[in-house]
Amino acid sequence: MFNKFKFKNSACVEIFKILCALSVSSSAYAIDMSNTTSVKQLKAVESSIQVVQSQKINTINKIDVFVNKGVITSNQINTAVKLLQSSYRQKGMPVPNTPDFRNNVVNQMIILQVELDIAKRAGIQTSDIEVNNAINGIVKSSGMNMAQFKDRLISEGVSLDDLRKQASDQITAEKLKQREVDGRIVISDDEVNRILNSEAYKKRVDYDLSYIIINVPEQSSQQVMLERKKLANDAYMALKNGKAFIDVSAHYSNATNALDGGVLGWRSNVALPSVIANALQGQAVGYYTPVIQLPMGYLIFKINGVRGIGTPQIVKQYNVSHILIKVNENNSDDEAHHKINMIESTLQKYKNNTEEEKVEFVKLAKQYSEDTSSINGGDIGWIGKGDTVPTFESTVIHTPVGVVSAPVRTPFGWHILMVNAVRDSDQTTDREKATIRQELREMKATLMYVEWIRNIRDSAYVKKNEN
Repeated sequence: MFNKFKFKNSACVEIFKILCALSVSSSAYAIDMSNTTSVKQLKAVESSIQVVQSQKINTINKIDVFVNKGVITSNQINTAVKLLQSSYRQKGMPVPNTPDFRNNVVNQMIILQVELDIAKRAGIQTSDIEVNNAINGIVKSSGMNMAQFKDRLISEGVSLDDLRKQASDQITAEKLKQREVDGRIVISDDEVNRILNSEAYKKRVDYDLSYIIINVPEQSSQQVMLERKKLANDAYMALKNGKAFIDVSAHYSNATNALDGGVLGWRSNVALPSVIANALQGQAVGYYTPVIQLPMGYLIFKINGVRGIGTPQIVKQYNVSHILIKVNENNSDDEAHHKINMIESTLQKYKNNTEEEKVEFVKLAKQYSEDTSSINGGDIGWIGKGDTVPTFESTVIHTPVGVVSAPVRTPFGWHILMVNAVRDSDQTTDREKATIRQELREMKATLMYVEWIRNIRDSAYVKKNEN
């Protein structure tokens, strides 16, 4: 019987079979095959099915971008947008919802996917423990308990699993950055001394900066160079016409933190490349430079704050002890991670007795730590911003006094640490050398990271689905 009708798709056949079966018990669905009216009814059913299918196609999770051998889907983009908007709400910032914002999220996702591909080939992984620690930190900073935090995520259209996936990817990307960029920065004593003894240092000025960058691929044609320069000039004109820096950044900039306004933080004029320092010289808060050309692209800088060399440098210092299990050819990442977890588990038995915990920490540091500080029970003395690698520094800053931290991975291996005390110190003179070293490191790392991101992005296969 079904062969008498030629349906446009198999779904119509299945629906037709169901309707015929229902005709036995329900006259509402009965179709008389012998008369013209029934045939018209059948065609109407087929037409309705096509409309429903057309509507369904519009909600399918389509592929938006092809990246190397993977894809980024519309659902993934929607989730990333919602997660970023959620973080804006948590920080009390205005929540953007514009095409520029979404496009920049997509560009960030492309770069992240390329980084994850490289990390996978390099064997870089992120453990559940690391993700749990990251999530617990986010929940703690929100001022909520876990149940409240989950409810808030659900109300914003995302889940805890979405956040866990994002945290895992970001931790993996940060590990890759540490290896490919941070771990390769070398600042010599000669560089530091040359700056400290220079005439420019006597007139030192510190700038709190934000930036916009329009990347230029390596070995670009003259046409591409002109196109990128035009974009940079368009961004500059938008600023001249009164558009907010953060909005221009979101629309034009290729910086990984473009959606946050490209914040760089405090930089000394003596640590900046001369072309940038010269453009900033003598300018006040709120000033933004004309377009500056560097090898990696075109840049615009904004001054958010200015301070002279005489300004007291009040810094927070931390007295820290740590235990290090190195990762090397004789000790894999998994082995080192397992060992540091065992040490942490031992210390957990004493978490309700601070004094006993400190005594046990010293014993375990002397017994297991592979750092030279082990002879002192892991005590590395007073440290401040810039004295250690970023992940270790961040853990120190966020660990309460007298509490053993969760395991943290750095380029050296796996650590646990304890902050013994915290103090504020005027380091205007004492820390000049350390400060200038850190500023040189940060500036080199920023420029190297921008160039590295540009290179891996240019070498990847990326195709946006325009359909």
